[in-house]
Amino acid sequence: MMDSRELGYEITAIAAGLDDFERKTFDGKGIIDDEGLIPLYLGQDLIRARHYASWNEVDADIAEIAAEIDAMEFGPRKLFLQKLGNSLRSASTLFQGSDLPFTEKLTNLVGVPAESLHPLFIEDMGARLLDKLNQAGFSSGTLREKVSAWEQSGGILPEHLETVFTELMARAQERTDSMIVDTDGYTMALNPVRNIHYSARCNFSAGKMDLNMDNTFSRAALKHLVAHECFPGHSTQNIYTLRSFKNGTATADVLLCSLNGITGVIQEGIGDQGVEMIDWIEDINDEIQALLRRYQSSVATQAAWRINMENLSDAEAYAYMRDIGAMQEPRIKGRIHMARHPFRSGFISSYFYGNEAVRRVRLAVGDDPIRRKAFVAELYGKMHSPESLCLALGVPYRSYGDK
Repeated sequence: MMDSRELGYEITAIAAGLDDFERKTFDGKGIIDDEGLIPLYLGQDLIRARHYASWNEVDADIAEIAAEIDAMEFGPRKLFLQKLGNSLRSASTLFQGSDLPFTEKLTNLVGVPAESLHPLFIEDMGARLLDKLNQAGFSSGTLREKVSAWEQSGGILPEHLETVFTELMARAQERTDSMIVDTDGYTMALNPVRNIHYSARCNFSAGKMDLNMDNTFSRAALKHLVAHECFPGHSTQNIYTLRSFKNGTATADVLLCSLNGITGVIQEGIGDQGVEMIDWIEDINDEIQALLRRYQSSVATQAAWRINMENLSDAEAYAYMRDIGAMQEPRIKGRIHMARHPFRSGFISSYFYGNEAVRRVRLAVGDDPIRRKAFVAELYGKMHSPESLCLALGVPYRSYGDK
């Protein structure tokens, strides 16, 4: 029977082998294009990937490691590894050309609940957002009109974006270095892009943050993206996990933090809670942005559910995210594209459920320095699902619904 460290190594080798086999089989023309199962694999020179010549070999290894995991004593580690095994099994199934019900993509591939969000939860967040906008002086019109007016009033001119980005990144890095981990001078440059399906993206290996210039960004919105993609978000998690594995304090599966699977939920949760993780809420605009982010994430998650479970048309989904979610057009189009994707559809929910989990534990931990240190170590130094993160830190699990 393997111990936890051995299991972490072997399941990482299987995941890396699956990634390699998918890339060799489809040469960037498969269900996940050229992104692969692991878009950024930190273990390239550290873990020997399994070599596969058939899908049967892949599935046999996943089944074998799953049996080893099932024999573990119950706890956060077993809970996470079981979900990682489910995620790899689902990815293999989809890569081979079979489809899965949307509910299984949610529960097994992504690792989040298959549920429709309660309308009262979304309505309550919308009401709280309205109240905050009113406090900021945006008191005329619908929620959509107020959000648009707020975004436009603080919109950064394109020619000033790089200057503001550089200033925000420096401040975020300083706070991250003191509160999370020393990022050892790593920096990122702004890379403006257009006609893409995302607002921003971390290109860690190139040291760039891609930013979709089709959107309008306020200072608060850009601050959120810097925190999400750079410090203390994706780049910081990459730095922390790689360092932890190399110094022997982490198991090999931390190198899968960028996996298109279960690890993405907490990864996105760290990103979406980034500003709060480094105590960077400075004014009412930051408060509005935090509420808006959570609210729009819930609306996008519900839209994906309705598209896949209630046959919502693209036009209806567009109107829902525009009128109820107060989302900008490029983001709406990106979310519809994602919701229709045969592999990525469930991953819209990773942002919402990841944010809910990290937020819930962060608030439970509070300012206690000992609990805070343990929280950061679990969050960045280990791989978790929402349930295993809560279990590891003694916080009752709840998928969503906190105030």
